[in-house]
Amino acid sequence: MIDIHHHCLFGVDEGPADIESAVAQCRAALADGIETIVATPHVLREEWANDDPADLDRRLLKLNTALGVRPRIVPGCEYWFGPDALDLATLGATGPLVAINRLRYLLLEFNPLDVPPDARSVLYEITLAGLTPVIAHPERNRIFQENPGRLEELVRVGCLSQITAMSLTGGFGPKARTACHDFFRWGLVHLVATDAHSIVSRPPILSRAREVVRREWGSDAEMGLFVVNPDCVVRGLETPYTPEPRRSSRGLWTRLAEAF
Repeated sequence: MIDIHHHCLFGVDEGPADIESAVAQCRAALADGIETIVATPHVLREEWANDDPADLDRRLLKLNTALGVRPRIVPGCEYWFGPDALDLATLGATGPLVAINRLRYLLLEFNPLDVPPDARSVLYEITLAGLTPVIAHPERNRIFQENPGRLEELVRVGCLSQITAMSLTGGFGPKARTACHDFFRWGLVHLVATDAHSIVSRPPILSRAREVVRREWGSDAEMGLFVVNPDCVVRGLETPYTPEPRRSSRGLWTRLAEAF
């Protein structure tokens, strides 16, 4: 498996404190069947600026050297969405936004309580600049939880969505778990990742969520979300498992109720 959202760089924001902890965390991921990890330090989030790609590259090289051949760690970031997203994205290699494996997919997150009104237009402009935004853990965002149609709007302009393994297995509570299942019914799930922070509090485990998806949504979804799509993201290719966004009857009745 490939984990496209993982905080494994040592001494960086919410990741492990030191190289020894980082190695242990990545080896725990390997024991679960994860052979490639995308290191996704936060970018431009208050004190977590992490706007020096050269420093992050040095940490990534040191971690890969300590691990040996497996698991393989490739560069990326998790961008806290802001009004300057398009300007930063167009800076390319000279800017702080690091696309996954420096190719075409850019992981970004929203404030858990908000989705700005201009998000759709900004993200569409980013797609025109040659990048594909990947929305991190939308199931933990209040706006998307209450109205999956807002996430659908972003998917329709070219974004992908990545839900968190622990959300599927109940680790982030019933609202996040319910939102995951709503998104599956709407055809809005393209990737599953760990969003790992440590071995204990946010472990690097995908296998439990993979079993949930296989049991509840079938083998095509399982292979697409855990194997095929992540591999294409890391290689900068089109993702073949892309269910057509569709509004569920539950969403329809919810909107009708809200209208009255």
